[in-house]
Formats: sequence, structure tokens, C-alpha cells
Amino acid sequence: MSYVAVAGIFVSLGTSLLGASESKKQADKQRELIWNMHKLDLAQQEKIAMEEIRTMSETQRIGFLAENLRKYREALQKESTIRLRDTWIYVASVGAGTGVIYAISLMYSKSNSNA
Repeated sequence: MSYVAVAGIFVSLGTSLLGASESKKQADKQRELIWNMHKLDLAQQEKIAMEEIRTMSETQRIGFLAENLRKYREALQKESTIRLRDTWIYVASVGAGTGVIYAISLMYSKSNSNA
């Protein structure tokens, strides 16, 4: 074998080792990039899940408030009906009392005028 062939083999071996080393570095960079992308994807999924939870909480809170407002409106309506009924009873009793007093007054005035 000639020195040129041996030198060629060593140069070829050296370039192969350098190429393999560079390939390993590139593969490590690719794996790190994929890992970072996976972490970003997990972080995004976590944010989406938290937003869904927050939205559900807000929806439930709004539903709870709407239900309470409905119950409050019904209670006010019942209270208003009771007060309206009580007012009519009061007005009727005042009218009846006034009528009785007026009738007694008329009867008394007629009995005084007859005497």
C-alpha cells in the first residue's frame, strides 16, 4: 500500500468521524427542539383547560345569579300581591267604617230633628 492510500484512508476516517460528530450535534438540537415544542404544546393545553374551567365557573355563576334573581322576582311579586290585597281590605274597611259613621250620623240627625 502506498502512503497516499493510507493517508486517504485516514483523511476519510477523520471526515467520517467529524461528520458523525456534527450529525450527533444536529440530532441533539432536533431532539431539544422537539422537546421544547412538546413543552409549549403542554403549556398551551394547560392554558386552554384553565380557560375552560374559568368559563365554566363564570357560566355556573351567571346561572346561579339568574336563578336567585328569578326567585327574588317571584318573592317580590308575591309580596306585592299580598300588599295590594291588604290595601284593598284596608280601603274597604275604611269605606265601610265611614259609611257606618255617616249612617249613624244621619240617624242621629233625623232623631234630633224629629224631637
